Amino acid sequence: MSAFVLQIQDLDESGRDWSFAIGKDWLASALADTELRAGSRDGSLRVHAQRNGLDVLVQGRVEAQVIATCARCLGDVTLDVDLSLAALFSPEHMRADDSEEIDVRLDEMNRDYYGGGQIVLDPMVRECLLLEAPMKPLCSEACEGIAVPAHLRPPEEIFGASAPDARFAPLLKLKEALTKNEE
Repeated sequence: MSAFVLQIQDLDESGRDWSFAIGKDWLASALADTELRAGSRDGSLRVHAQRNGLDVLVQGRVEAQVIATCARCLGDVTLDVDLSLAALFSPEHMRADDSEEIDVRLDEMNRDYYGGGQIVLDPMVRECLLLEAPMKPLCSEACEGIAVPAHLRPPEEIFGASAPDARFAPLLKLKEALTKNEE
């Protein structure tokens, strides 16, 4: 069942405002097949919709909290999402024939379609939340990642941090020769 629905008959040219709560249950359901999870607090969706002939312009703001997994340490990262959204909805019968090759024009990027006398905003809100999440979330910039237990670390006497890689030996000789020539 859709949670964010605008009724077309309630709209006119001056528009109308709606406010919806984005509950943790809706977030959990919408993000079930993604790497994101619902946060600890509910969010909100505020929209203003106005009609222009058969088209409906929807503008609004989404505020929600989602949780991602840190790309380095695998801990939880709380993401507070606060973004604006805008889309132009046209009647379903105005959609171009899908049998042709898909060619997306710039003016169609924020265009969607409605049918049955109502506009369902759930897919658009879900898409905005997914696009707002970083590809590699970090709990902090200084995150060092997963700590390697001492019994799994290689011995320092063999793989010490101070010993240079043997493959750099020719470069080190060249550096020494250049340093001697400069003196």
